[in-house]
Amino acid sequence: MSLSANALGTASDDALAASDPTPARLAVFDFDNTLIDNQTGIIFTRYLLDRGYVSHATVAKVIGWGAKYFVRLPVEQRRVREYIFSELTDLTPADLAELSKDFHDRVLVAHYRTDALRELEKLKRRGFKTLVASATFQEIVEDVADYLGMDGAVGTIMAVDSTGHYTGKVANEVVQGQGKLRAITLWADEHLGAGRWTLSYAFGDHHSDIETLDAAKHPTAVNPCFSLWRHAKASGWPIARWH
Repeated sequence: MSLSANALGTASDDALAASDPTPARLAVFDFDNTLIDNQTGIIFTRYLLDRGYVSHATVAKVIGWGAKYFVRLPVEQRRVREYIFSELTDLTPADLAELSKDFHDRVLVAHYRTDALRELEKLKRRGFKTLVASATFQEIVEDVADYLGMDGAVGTIMAVDSTGHYTGKVANEVVQGQGKLRAITLWADEHLGAGRWTLSYAFGDHHSDIETLDAAKHPTAVNPCFSLWRHAKASGWPIARWH
């Protein structure tokens, strides 16, 4: 069963008022090419290459996958993440958390979009709960949320074995498409309370964000790819050009 708008707290105002007069208002931001001006997977892989964690062959696989994804050729979402983590099986979550923090502070901070940060701060001042939701790795988006003062983060979680080391596999599902919508709902139900929140704003750049944007009261396509641009135009959504 697909997630409906009502399942995501986007019911009518009267229905919301009946169940809770003051539901939390949630604003969700995609990360790659929305909050930042780049693709995390590619620049993180280069960061790992420079430090000897992955091979040139892995970098080539990631770039090749990214090229197919960009032109909408069929790709398996798990595969690109498993390319990277197949070489990180000596690491523990604590190791990755340390690497992720260094990557954020050395690399990612230079890629935040000024317009994205302005919109984020505006919504925070208005009392919205803010969440970053991305297919990139959970550890990275947690650093993003901490740095930007957001209320939470949902990203793709990689599996760990009984010894506490990464297996190289995705743990559950990649946070994209319907998977992103499910992850947002689980986070909001846990942190805000089931039936006590509404998905008010959503921002995304890619056709894989359509499900989340469709569920929001106020969707915005940010620097959209062609397929999202076409969907946004047909749906009457705002299209933003953030720098």
